[in-house]
Amino acid sequence: MNFYWVLEVKYYMKKILLKVLPKLKISICLALCLAVCIAAPCLAFAKTDKRAAADANKVVLKIWQIDSFEGGKGSRADFLQSIGDDFAKSGGSYVSVVSLSADAARFNLGAGNLPDLISYGAGMYGIESYIKDYVSWCHGGYCILSLDTATDFSDVNSKNTVINEGKDNFVGAAALLNGIADAEYVKCTTAYVSLINGKYKYLLGTQRDIFRLKTRGVSFAVKPLTEFNDLYQNISVTANGDRAALAKRFCNYLLSRTSEVNRVGMFNNIGGLYDDELRAMEGVSYDYKLISPVSENVREKLEQAVSVGDINMLKNLLK
Repeated sequence: MNFYWVLEVKYYMKKILLKVLPKLKISICLALCLAVCIAAPCLAFAKTDKRAAADANKVVLKIWQIDSFEGGKGSRADFLQSIGDDFAKSGGSYVSVVSLSADAARFNLGAGNLPDLISYGAGMYGIESYIKDYVSWCHGGYCILSLDTATDFSDVNSKNTVINEGKDNFVGAAALLNGIADAEYVKCTTAYVSLINGKYKYLLGTQRDIFRLKTRGVSFAVKPLTEFNDLYQNISVTANGDRAALAKRFCNYLLSRTSEVNRVGMFNNIGGLYDDELRAMEGVSYDYKLISPVSENVREKLEQAVSVGDINMLKNLLK
């Protein structure tokens, strides 16, 4: 009798388990899912907090970008910022790039506001006492342009040439050393429009004017000027101590990326960046160059030499 009672109990227990067990499985799964949903955000917040704490310990290098001359295309400040963003991702510090005029930079330096690095054009004055060294990370160049694609440029003179007067660069030195210092100097857009409209046969300009003509879709000839160049974009460390060492690391990182300066229409010292009209501007050697920053006194002397057309004085100052 007991034997049958045990079997009956087992039979009913089995039925109960078959009904209850699936529900238990579902409940357990729901409980586990709920636990994961609660735990995951907590883990994410913990990870975010750790990252934020690590990020808070990172230094932010401050860079001033000073455009002393026309670039090729785009923004050199934006280019530096993109390189800075990659520098941060590679384990370096954060980088913040601010675009300033030369006058604004000099004013801020005089007021005691000092960045960690300054990127500036050759021939700039007022920063020489704040830096120890410099390096050029990209450069432009002067050229003669003509819509006459058959020209050999042998008839270039002051009357048939217009000059893009530039910004803070010494385009007058390039004109003087090429014998066309008496040509008309006009603003950048006016210069290339004068060429397009046929008012002048030639334009003394820079790599930026090549991009302007390419945008217009016209055919043109290019002659690089090898007598003089001051269109160098330098970068200098102005920080001290540990920040100076970190700023130097960024300079080295920037120099490792100069094969990308064609993104802003500029040149490096190696070449091979272009396969169009800009190729003629690559790998050019110059008789005279102005690469470094200068004192205000030296800049005034350079301006005077150009103004009075004293070639010998200019050459002596550029030695």
